[in-house]
Amino acid sequence: MNNTKNIKRKVPKILLIVGVVLMLFLLLQKGITAFAEKFTPTSEPVAIQIPTIFVPGTNGTVNRFNGLIKTLDLKADVLKVTVATDGTVSSKGKLTSSTKHPMIVIAFEDSSNKTLSVQGKWYQLALRYIQEKYSFETYNYLGHSNGGLVITSYLEEFQQSDDPKLAKLITLGTPYNDTLKKYNDAVTSFTQLKETSDLLKGYLTNLENIPDTIKMLNIAGEVNDTASDNTVPVQSVFSGRYIFQDQVAEYQEILIKGENTSHSELVENQRVVQLVKDFFW
Repeated sequence: MNNTKNIKRKVPKILLIVGVVLMLFLLLQKGITAFAEKFTPTSEPVAIQIPTIFVPGTNGTVNRFNGLIKTLDLKADVLKVTVATDGTVSSKGKLTSSTKHPMIVIAFEDSSNKTLSVQGKWYQLALRYIQEKYSFETYNYLGHSNGGLVITSYLEEFQQSDDPKLAKLITLGTPYNDTLKKYNDAVTSFTQLKETSDLLKGYLTNLENIPDTIKMLNIAGEVNDTASDNTVPVQSVFSGRYIFQDQVAEYQEILIKGENTSHSELVENQRVVQLVKDFFW
């Protein structure tokens, strides 16, 4: 008789324990689901207005254009993208659909001259990564120094049919014909090159792949009537005409003289800033 009473007392306790365990299980499952939902990428990329993509030159980082971007639009959203040497892509910042001038900086973990031949491919990987997060059909591009060679290589060799289309292009102090004096005369006006470098010869190989819808502005700097920005000869910069002039919809060359015209200073030169605003926007 006493054993029967003990059994009756234990049954509610067992039910209570089972109930608590079941409740904990349900709470845990709900928490896991919420965590997964929070960290699962949305299926639809965020639609943004036409972005401007910036790519720096040799050894440039994602911070290279900080001053320029602030001058262009202090309130702009900025996405900074870095491509590692193994092709993996990472980013900081985010873009929203409401910003008028979204800006994207793409830099490479190794942007030295020795990797120049693959930087166009890395740029394409960055574009693909960005497209997974953001939706846009066309974009503008500013390349400083070797950043101009990156887009040239991409357009000729690595552009994919489903990539967003380049609409407007500015290259700034880009050494299309290398930087050596043996290739470039110390002049700002010329009709023929002193000598065609191997670098330029390479870019003259696949001209037909460059889209004919692009509008391009090619800018060179000159310090104290030296026909150079102290790093890249003006003639080398304007050698870009041999690549783009007969391929794109519009091609312009502009020479910047006066203050802040050295190679590194061109990025924040006030006339350059105004040209960027006028040409892109």
